[in-house]
Parts: sequence; C-alpha cells; structure tokens
Amino acid sequence: MRGVLHVHSQFSDGEESLERIVQTFRDAGMAFIAVSDHAEVFDEQRMREYVAICDSLSSTHFLVVPGLEFALKGGSIHILGYGINERVRASTMEQLVAGIHQAGGIAVLAHPPVGSLNMIGTIKGELDGIEVWNGRYDGTVAPRAESFQLLRRVRMSNLKAVAYCGVDFHKIGQAKKPVYVQMESEAFDRCEIINRLRAGRFTLHGSNMAIPSSGKLTFIQELSIAVKQPLCRPWAG
Repeated sequence: MRGVLHVHSQFSDGEESLERIVQTFRDAGMAFIAVSDHAEVFDEQRMREYVAICDSLSSTHFLVVPGLEFALKGGSIHILGYGINERVRASTMEQLVAGIHQAGGIAVLAHPPVGSLNMIGTIKGELDGIEVWNGRYDGTVAPRAESFQLLRRVRMSNLKAVAYCGVDFHKIGQAKKPVYVQMESEAFDRCEIINRLRAGRFTLHGSNMAIPSSGKLTFIQELSIAVKQPLCRPWAG
C-alpha cells in the first residue's frame, strides 16, 4: 500500500482542491494521502469543514488522513501533525508536540533547516520523526545527507523517532514523481495507517531508492546521496 505525506490544498496555500488531489494520487497508484494544511488559517469551523471533506473523500479504495502543519520560532521550525481531527493550541514547541499526541496524532519535524538540532533540543525526545526527504525542498532526485545526520543524532536519545518523507505538495506538477511511503497493512483504515506510520512500519521510496524508516542507509545509498547532493534543489514547477 502506497501513500503520500505532507499535502497542501486550497484550504491553505495549495493550488488544488482536495477533490482533485485525491483523484490525481489515486490515478498515480496511491492508496492514501496525509494532508497537512497550515494551521494558522484555521478556526474551529474551518477545521470541522476540513475534516468533514477528508471523511467524505475517503472510501474503501482510498483514504484521506487529516492533519495540520504548525510554524514556530518565527517560521524557522515547522511541525507536522498527522492524523489529528482538531486544532491544537500551543505557544511553545513542547505544548504543541504534547497537544498533537493528546489528539492522537504524529509529530514530525518538517524540512529541517540548518541548525535544527539546537532549535529542537527541548522536544527531540518527544518527536515521532524527522522528514529526511522533502520533495519540494530537496527535489526528487535524492534526499539531503544532513537530514539523515540529524535523525541519527535525535535517535541517540529517542529511538522511536523515524525517517519520514513528504511531497510538500502545492502544485499538480509535483504529483508526477512523488516521494512516497509504502507499507503492508492488514486493515484498510485510518487508524491502521496512523499506527504503522507512528511505529515506523513503512519504507520511503523515491528515485529508485528504498529507505527503511530507521533511516539506516546502505553504503551504496550513502555514496549515491553524496554524489547527487549537488542536484538537491527546491522544486520549481
């Protein structure tokens, strides 16, 4: 079962409706998407509408997992809250991650900037994962080596933290060669997807590369990423 994470729609700064996004990724062979529109534009009513549309677009063949992306520290740090059905109010990173967990969600550091380790010191033991491959910031050729180095440092004190990838979808052209996750599933429902994502029971895929959620790369993969590092650049479409 394949799915794409980190998807933005017209509910925030994405160009496409959720309806078109679902159809596009269904046609691309995906079984689910995890949406993460920007939390700053949501109030309670908008959140209810958002979740209701996610529900209405889910079926026995395709699932839409609701979620939000939160900006902190003046926009330097972004935390993805996958699998939440409600707004989370927080003024600190600690409150935010705790709130995401209380709402039944997964807290993932998105497109980590340089110096992330120092910025996330107070929550590195609570994060569920690091987005090591962001299709919009890194491109689809290869992930950045620095993101894996960050994950290794975080996992020294937090073994539950796993590697995530995300399309960071804003435009329809990004659906052509998306980075995606793949998992085996005994039940086709949201809870199963969220539980497997939280537990790291999936692999990351992109550019003919399969990466375990532990973020542990083979020597060949590390060499390939190092060689392709100059090709990592923000997506333009």
